[in-house]
Amino acid sequence: MIEIKIQRKNDKIVHFEIRGHANSSEYGQDIVCAAISSVSQMTLNGLLEVLKFKNLKYEEKEGYIICDLENSDLTEDEREKAFILTESMYKYIEEVAKAYKKYVKLTIKEVGK
Repeated sequence: MIEIKIQRKNDKIVHFEIRGHANSSEYGQDIVCAAISSVSQMTLNGLLEVLKFKNLKYEEKEGYIICDLENSDLTEDEREKAFILTESMYKYIEEVAKAYKKYVKLTIKEVGK
């Protein structure tokens, strides 16, 4: 199962963690895993390669991505741009999680104001 934890502060994503594998099909045929991997990689690459965030706190390895926007040294403008990417990622993940409840667990937590 893929476990996705999203933290929001003032309705904006400040932290996300994605771990595990869906195991909904054999390796290379798993559309659930491919969907979540693609959208999370696209978001992280957007933050790093398109927006060129130099001070982003993140970790990425096989079956695991964590991104800590809250504790990254970002300007207010960078935070607003990150919001667009992360909210787009969230909307996609939300739909995948609804369609594939057996394989994706999505948890959203509101943190300090």
